[in-house]
Amino acid sequence: MVKVYIFGDEFGTSTLKNNDVKNITHFVYAAIVVKESQLENAKRVRDEISKKFFKGNILKSNSKILNKKKETRLEVLDYLINNLNFIVYLLVIDKAKLNKEKGGLRFKEVFYKYFQKIFVSQINNNFTDFEIHMDNLINDDYQIELKNYIAQNYQDNFFEKYHISDDKDEPLIQLADIIAGSYGRVFNTAFITDNSEAIFNKLKPVTGNVSFFPYKEDNKIFVANEKKKVDVEIYNIVRNDALDIFENENDIIIKNVIEYLLWYQKVMPFRYTQTYEITNALKHNTGKEVSVENLRIIIKNLRFKGVIVVSSSSKSGYKLAVNKSDVHIYFGHYLNYILPMLKKVEIANSIFMNKTVGDFIPLEEMNELKNLVDTLGK
Repeated sequence: MVKVYIFGDEFGTSTLKNNDVKNITHFVYAAIVVKESQLENAKRVRDEISKKFFKGNILKSNSKILNKKKETRLEVLDYLINNLNFIVYLLVIDKAKLNKEKGGLRFKEVFYKYFQKIFVSQINNNFTDFEIHMDNLINDDYQIELKNYIAQNYQDNFFEKYHISDDKDEPLIQLADIIAGSYGRVFNTAFITDNSEAIFNKLKPVTGNVSFFPYKEDNKIFVANEKKKVDVEIYNIVRNDALDIFENENDIIIKNVIEYLLWYQKVMPFRYTQTYEITNALKHNTGKEVSVENLRIIIKNLRFKGVIVVSSSSKSGYKLAVNKSDVHIYFGHYLNYILPMLKKVEIANSIFMNKTVGDFIPLEEMNELKNLVDTLGK
């Protein structure tokens, strides 16, 4: 078995509060995996990226160099992918699905222990001869505690394989920082730019191992799911209609709502985006507070304009339709309201018909509604 070297870093905060000022809804762990034969080349490529793009400085995903000129991030990723053979391991944690009131994950130290254990287990299950270098966290005492905790869950010699390092002492961690930060700009809408879709498409071919937490079948965006498939025709119809509305819309709030839904349709087509995620993103992107009630009005108006925004009685949140099942859910949602309403009309009609002994039958004077009620009885 070939020995591999794994260098990992993270993007995001551990806080589970809905009002996270950075609006980081998804915490990302990313690791770059290279064969031992590629190790020296990896160091050379890191140095070349540093000289070419970072003026010889440390590679940082949140560097002003990458944020000032957004195309530079794509150029860095291009250079990395074209000059080094590697794969990416990825763990994406949906913080909205974690218990904010109970459980140890509310605490930073426990959060990092728990998810780093999950992340490292992916690697341990796929390689027998390896070394892991993860970026350091919190403080020196916690690093020792974390290393002991992780090592206890694996074979006896795992302690020697697992290292917590500073990115200055282990410069290849800087490559993982770039990857983690780039994926952070895919899954957290507050960080989305015009290049986010290009980042996603560029990294997808080298991202061979992806996990989501909590795990759900409909969260898998990199692997085909037989039960949940995107219907290209439906997807394009819904997307193009939403894009047309977006182009002709002048209101910045409405444009941001459409943009948010369009992005999640692209990267997580089966996930229902929570209302608080949308309102947080609106506040972050526009500086304006939007209540849940106003958001519902915006969604309602978008539906009147023909945008197929799906909501489900069994799941909270909104999404754009991507297949026939979504369209059926969209229609079924309204059927749940229409049928009971028609039933109430039928009952009221019967009351007046019976108590006036046929002298007053309201539906006889309302043909369109009568036809609907008659259809209900068929």
